Amino acid sequence: METRAHLRTLLIIAVMLVCIPSDLWAHGVVGERMFIEPLFTEDANIKDELDLPRAEFLMLPDGSSRTFGASFEKALYPNRWSMIIEQSRIYHRVAGSTIAGFDDLEIGTKFVLYRSAEHEFVLTPALFLTAPTGSPSVAEHHTQLHPALVFAKGFGDLKWGWLRPLALQGDIGYEAAITGERERFATYDMVLEYSLPYLNRFIRNADTGFDLNHNLGLGHSSRAIFRNMYPFVEFNGSTPIAGTAGSSATFLRPGLAYVGKFFQISTAADVPLRGYLPSRRVGAVVLFDLFLNQVVPAFGWTPFGKHHHHDDEH
Repeated sequence: METRAHLRTLLIIAVMLVCIPSDLWAHGVVGERMFIEPLFTEDANIKDELDLPRAEFLMLPDGSSRTFGASFEKALYPNRWSMIIEQSRIYHRVAGSTIAGFDDLEIGTKFVLYRSAEHEFVLTPALFLTAPTGSPSVAEHHTQLHPALVFAKGFGDLKWGWLRPLALQGDIGYEAAITGERERFATYDMVLEYSLPYLNRFIRNADTGFDLNHNLGLGHSSRAIFRNMYPFVEFNGSTPIAGTAGSSATFLRPGLAYVGKFFQISTAADVPLRGYLPSRRVGAVVLFDLFLNQVVPAFGWTPFGKHHHHDDEH
């Protein structure tokens, strides 16, 4: 019941924010680079977005696991500071019976420390707090702190043209339980992505009518193949440290993202590498990311600061 109350409060806040005037800036754009929203890796960019759903489907040796998550991010200062709220519902099916419940609620904040349009680089410290609001049957149900250093780097400054559409996003963190068993984990995530819009516009010169700020083609070009597609491969892992029991758990998630003006849709295979599933059965992940400030420009309002062009560059 407490978790549902949190979700209702979040919805009320979102509706209130929509009614306030705003300035508009683009989703994840740094210089000439647009970064995608990763599946599980944290994004270094500050956004107004709603991930709903982020769905993961895994096959277990004795059943299956399904997770349906939602993540809401609201900018507090344009391109500098944001808050994040995440919640998931988990379904475990084992031996013909289903165990379901909400996961623990996660609240976080990000602050951009450095941002370079010239080098397509963003460096963002982040801090997340996990509150024990979930169901004991599926959630760890203890308070956790998770500081992390998040980054995004485009390779547009390379000399080799066909490599310039590549970009790397990642985070390195430390997750520590501060109630219950004092478990400690090192977390590490990374996404290697290839921007076909970047390739068509800046390398092949096949899509000069592309509006980067709205990720929208102006007219049609037969040479601009797959103009909205971003192939990617994501690696996610965690390793117990400081005497914490267990072993490393790592996943490889190759997939494809479609990024339009108002939303992003991503789908990927979910390949356990070690530590989680002994049989290493392949699952699937699907993400729908809604750009709230594009759908409703008023959502771009921030309580601190005002967006100017110089906020984007150093």
